[in-house]
Amino acid sequence: MATTMTPSLPCPPPSPPSPSSGANTNSTTPATPSSNNTNKSNNSKRDEKLKGQKRKQRQEKILRRAIPILLTVPWFLGLIWTALHPLVSVITGELKCRGQYIDENGLDVHRHRVESYPLERAVLLPKKLRRKGEDEFTGMCDAIYSTRLPTISPSIECLHHEVTETIAFDVVRILPSMGPIIESAEAVVLVVGEDHHNGTPSSSQGNNKDSSKNKRGDWYERSDINASILHLIKKLGNKKDCPWLTKTVFIVSPSAKITATTTTEESTGNRTSSSSSMQDDKITSPPHLGSIVDAFIASYLGGNDSSVRPLPPDFTFPMIRSLLVLSDNVINVETTNNHRSSTTDVRILPQGMGGTLPNLDLVFATFLSLKSYPAGDTFNRAQSIYYGDSEVSSHPFVTGGGMLEERVGRVLAKVGDIMGLKGSSVEQYAKDLVGLFGFVAALVIGPRQPHASALNHGIDALTIELRIPNNAQPDTSSSSSSIHPHYADVTRSIEHLLHSISNLHERLHHSIAQYIMPSPSKFISHGEYIYPAILVCVPMIVRAASLALKDLKRFQFLYVGVVVGSVGVATFVVGLWASIIGTNDGRWKAEGGECCSEWISYIVFFVSYLLVVLAARQADTNKQTKQQTQSNNSNECRRGSLRFIACLLGIYLHAPLLLANYSLGFPSSAFWAPLLATLVLPSSLQMVVSRNKVFWIVTLVGKGLFLVATSPPVLLVPRIFSMYTPYVLCVYTPLHLLLAALWLA
Repeated sequence: MATTMTPSLPCPPPSPPSPSSGANTNSTTPATPSSNNTNKSNNSKRDEKLKGQKRKQRQEKILRRAIPILLTVPWFLGLIWTALHPLVSVITGELKCRGQYIDENGLDVHRHRVESYPLERAVLLPKKLRRKGEDEFTGMCDAIYSTRLPTISPSIECLHHEVTETIAFDVVRILPSMGPIIESAEAVVLVVGEDHHNGTPSSSQGNNKDSSKNKRGDWYERSDINASILHLIKKLGNKKDCPWLTKTVFIVSPSAKITATTTTEESTGNRTSSSSSMQDDKITSPPHLGSIVDAFIASYLGGNDSSVRPLPPDFTFPMIRSLLVLSDNVINVETTNNHRSSTTDVRILPQGMGGTLPNLDLVFATFLSLKSYPAGDTFNRAQSIYYGDSEVSSHPFVTGGGMLEERVGRVLAKVGDIMGLKGSSVEQYAKDLVGLFGFVAALVIGPRQPHASALNHGIDALTIELRIPNNAQPDTSSSSSSIHPHYADVTRSIEHLLHSISNLHERLHHSIAQYIMPSPSKFISHGEYIYPAILVCVPMIVRAASLALKDLKRFQFLYVGVVVGSVGVATFVVGLWASIIGTNDGRWKAEGGECCSEWISYIVFFVSYLLVVLAARQADTNKQTKQQTQSNNSNECRRGSLRFIACLLGIYLHAPLLLANYSLGFPSSAFWAPLLATLVLPSSLQMVVSRNKVFWIVTLVGKGLFLVATSPPVLLVPRIFSMYTPYVLCVYTPLHLLLAALWLA
């Protein structure tokens, strides 16, 4: 069967699309280049947005993990760094504390030596050749003008000055005997006096049979330090012995005022009765050296106080550049149970009020002068104030004769054994650590040193406190005319120091004035201890920054304003009561109302805290909607705003305190940083705690007990501070009120 093939026809060309069908053919037509670019840009934007969200999530995750670390680790690092100051110096890059050095080249204590001072008193003339009154109570001026000095140099002049009705002193002015043609424009002041411990006014000569008579009798015989000072006055006024003297030297000694009873008995001619009346009056303590220094500064500089009698104008011409207080603290070994009471204790105390300190060069020059060797080929170490049986420290606290250092050393020795440290290095570190804490504590809580008022007037000053046992006189005879070798050597060291100071013009002197000292031969400067101080404050900075970045847009201005205003009112009330206490404290103590004032202080603080807590709990804006008031987010926002202000206030209050008074600023910042930045629970955790009533009650009671125990009238005044200082009123009290609002609101 045949098949037929039909020819294939060619396909007609496609007709162009009509306008009406153009809309239906878009899905089938290929995309143009412009549409492809648009799609790519949209996809890239979506990808970038997703990447940005993921990056932000990662950053928030890292931030959530980093915040707890930044709130705790820097604080602990700051404390550890501070404890390692006696071992590590960042500035020098060495594993040791910075040692002694003198910044000014002119103040060089190694260029000269001073001869040893005599160990025997000058012999008195026979009684018939003495002047009238030499057997009676006399002062330093009477001793100078007595027959003990063969000739009185024209450059020595002594004046008995009664500053007030109760305070009087003798002041010796020693002019340079071979100084420049023009009158000396600078002066150095040496204040010498005694202070007695254990209530026993015994003479420094424990073997003197007539010590009570000498105590109330002649100034020269009264103590070994007075006898050595008289020898110093004799040498300074001699141009052959001290041709180097270029500054005026003032030596001040307290002078007791003769009572009316003694005068009446003397007028009757009954000298025996007069002597016995002085014996009865010996219990009366002489003025404290601090009051003597205050009186001398006030009478020297003058002022508007009409009760202070000024010194003569010829005595007040030179400008006082340095002031040294030589305090003889007599220790009666028979009444002291300390097993190290036979050791001489020397304390170089530069601490002043409010964190003030003298020039560091003066401190090291004093220490190096005590450490210097006397002139001559022979040297007896037992007679040296530094190389003998003595301890030298830079804080005023008694550490139990070294028992505190020993206890700390035993604890650190166990740690040193684990770390492979030597026993000697651990013992030295324990001693320096105790010395560092003692130095800082002396700047914060005192006791007030006698030279403090001189520092307040811009005069470089320090106190040399001597604690020389009255029964230990090495290598000397037991005669009443002997002088303890340590008193003689410390006076030689004072002459050595005066020689060093005379080489320097103090007007051009510069050195370090902000420092702390683990020992008299080591120091930590401001540029070194400021780093751990900043680390301790980091938690407050981190908390404030995190709250600001998170909650600043929802900052509750009205709520924070009400709470901060209540804190300001409460602080004002506390300050007003503190001023009332400061004005009437003496009268209340005399009338026996001290206990009543203490209870009133508790009531004032309780009412102030109650006001702040009620304001924090009840402060709520009327402009807020009902939903906002009932939401947990609003409560957390208010608490976060208040917490931000508390951390910010803590930063701004402690920053100038750390720069001006590190000894007070560092403990304060270390105390407040964890309380304000770390130990305040967020609202979410507080909701969990509040669900368990037992745990909530225990937490609330613990917070209340802590706030009561750390309140200013319980913790600070008068246990740490004797009065309500500016720190207590302007720093501690506002922060404590804010902490109460954060914890109890």
